[in-house]
Amino acid sequence: MKKVTLFLSALTLTGTLFLASCSKTDDPTTSPSSSSDPRDRFLGSWFNNENSVDNSTASYPVTVADSSNSSYIMFAYLYGFNKKTYATFGGNSFTVPAQTIQGFIVSGSGTLTNSNRIDMTYLVKTSSSHWDTVRSVLTK
Repeated sequence: MKKVTLFLSALTLTGTLFLASCSKTDDPTTSPSSSSDPRDRFLGSWFNNENSVDNSTASYPVTVADSSNSSYIMFAYLYGFNKKTYATFGGNSFTVPAQTIQGFIVSGSGTLTNSNRIDMTYLVKTSSSHWDTVRSVLTK
């Protein structure tokens, strides 16, 4: 009887150690990719829900693409523009440097929160003295 108890205790301990060694290792801020290009985690078709001080709320698709310059990612259709807005990035954050798009100056920043969400705030100079503040949540 003592041998059976010892065997069951050893079996229980081994099972417990085995189950405890298993853990989830997925990082929600990155998505698996076979590419080594750090821009890949931003790229794709996104749905933009934005809140503009001047224009209230809007929802529309946005495409994030790479650029011929490996330092940039390109946002298509932000603020309803027909031209792309470029951004520099580092890690999961990006900056939209001041640039003129269709006669408006645009600048801002954002963060890739996880593989399915980008939080972004940007400014659009709509007149000589006024900036529209826009907060966007892009989701896949």
